Amino acid sequence: MTEKSISLVSKTALITGGGKGIGRSIAQTFAKQGAKVVVTARTETQLQEVAGKIVSEGGKCLPVQGDVSKEEDVIRVVEASRKKFGNIDILVNNAGVSRESPFMDLSLSDWDHLLAVNLKGVIHCIRAVLPGMQERKAGTIINIASAAGLRGLPGSSAYSAAKAAVIGLTQSLGGEIVSDGIRANVICPGPIETEMLQQSAVRDFILKDKTNLLATEDVAGTALFLASDLSGGINSQVFVVRTKSRW
Repeated sequence: MTEKSISLVSKTALITGGGKGIGRSIAQTFAKQGAKVVVTARTETQLQEVAGKIVSEGGKCLPVQGDVSKEEDVIRVVEASRKKFGNIDILVNNAGVSRESPFMDLSLSDWDHLLAVNLKGVIHCIRAVLPGMQERKAGTIINIASAAGLRGLPGSSAYSAAKAAVIGLTQSLGGEIVSDGIRANVICPGPIETEMLQQSAVRDFILKDKTNLLATEDVAGTALFLASDLSGGINSQVFVVRTKSRW
C-alpha cells in the first residue's frame, strides 16, 4: 500500500481570489507543501505581493490578473497556467464578493453581479479545467462556499443563495466525475478574519460571540487536507469550518 502524504510536490494548483484573505492563505500553504501555485484575482498589485512572498520563501508562483465572472479571462488564466507549469491538478474556486442589504433593497443588477462572481465564476473555472482532468483521469476540485449557504444569513440573501448553489453544484458534480478519478468537495467557512468580514454590514451580528472568529489558516488547512492524498477517496462532501453549528 502506498503511504499517503500531505505533500503537494509535483502538483499544480490554480487558486481564484488568491490575492488576499482565504485565497492568499491557501496559496501560501500549498506552496509550502511543494505545489506550483497559480493565483488569479482582479487586483494585480495584490497578486504580485502574494507571488513575491511565495517566491522569496523558495516556492513557485505565477500571478495572472483576471475576473472569474468573465469566461474569456478564465480561459486566458488557464492557458497561462498550463504554459508555465503544465497540467492543473488542483482547482480551488475561492473568488467571491458580498453585498449586505435587505432583500428588497437589492437591485437585479446586484443579484446579477453576485451570482456572476460567486456562482458563474465557479462554473467558468470548472468548465475550463475539468476536460484536462478527465483526460488524465485525475484531479481535485475544491470549492469555497460559506456557512451562509447552509443557513441563510439575514441581510445577505444574494450571497447566501449563490453559496447554497455552489454547495449543490459540488455535490452533483462530484457524483458525475468520481468515475473519472476526480474528486470535488466544498468548504463552508463560518466567520473568518478577512477584509470582507471586517467591512461587512452584518459583522456585529455574525460576531455576537467573539469565539466564533477563526483565522484564514484554518480554512487553508482544510483545503490542504482535501488537496492531498490524506483525504483519500473523499468526494461530494461538505466541510464546515467553524467553532459552532449556528450563527
